Amino acid sequence: MIKKLFKEPLFQFLIIALVLLGGERWVNADDYAYDQYSIQIDDQQLLQFMQLRAKTFKPEQAQAALDVMNTEDRQRLVDDYARNEVMFREAMAIGLDKNDQLIRRRLIQKMDYLAQGFYDEAEQLKEADLRAYYAEHKQDYKKAAEATFTHVFISTQNRSVDDAKAISDGLLVQINADRAPFENASRYGERFLYNRNYVNREDDEIGSHFGQSFQETVFALSITDQWQGPLQSSYGWHLVLLVKNTSAYVPEFEEVSSAVFADAQRQQQREVRRQAIDRLMAKYQIETE
Repeated sequence: MIKKLFKEPLFQFLIIALVLLGGERWVNADDYAYDQYSIQIDDQQLLQFMQLRAKTFKPEQAQAALDVMNTEDRQRLVDDYARNEVMFREAMAIGLDKNDQLIRRRLIQKMDYLAQGFYDEAEQLKEADLRAYYAEHKQDYKKAAEATFTHVFISTQNRSVDDAKAISDGLLVQINADRAPFENASRYGERFLYNRNYVNREDDEIGSHFGQSFQETVFALSITDQWQGPLQSSYGWHLVLLVKNTSAYVPEFEEVSSAVFADAQRQQQREVRRQAIDRLMAKYQIETE
């Protein structure tokens, strides 16, 4: 009877199917060890969950909080973790991660972040490295020309340029006779579109307010306790009391060493990240039509 049963094609097919199924289960034992409906939660997972939720990665602080957590709070934490894990698994099960550009961007961002983690393996920057970086990027640290001055304005909006110039000439004599100090500028002249006082303002800002010609003239003036002018701008004439004007210059390394270190470090981080991504890309063959 048994010999006859073994000769049956259907029985032979069932035996072969069982052998194949058993072999597949044995080969992929790790996959089957994972039960999608079983959620194992230990302290390490709870610690990671607490830090991610708090957006602060301080293991010692999280461990201390977990150690003193009462039973009710711990169970609430476990429930929150389990709820998130269930939602994640169910979303994966129905394929919500497929063809989703938002998730795709988030995963790319995470891989990019992981690539930056290789920066810990980079050599520490030495002073020689910083000086070499400074020499190569010296113009990036150039300090703009700056001026400090106040001005008295006579507009050409409702009068001719010549009339406004004549008024300014007369006012210059008066204001110097009064020996008007910096803070009394507002007692003279007319209201200007922008500011009355300019303190440590860069040349680009001055040029944008008054025009290129005015800017160049201000930085060419000598510093004196006398009011100077009139200087013509895009809006009229100005009497100027100049307190300071410094030309643009490139500071020495020692003056900007902290900024150089920060910039060189960022460049090193970008290079480490680029190399890490290049190593990942080297594993793939890129084909285009």
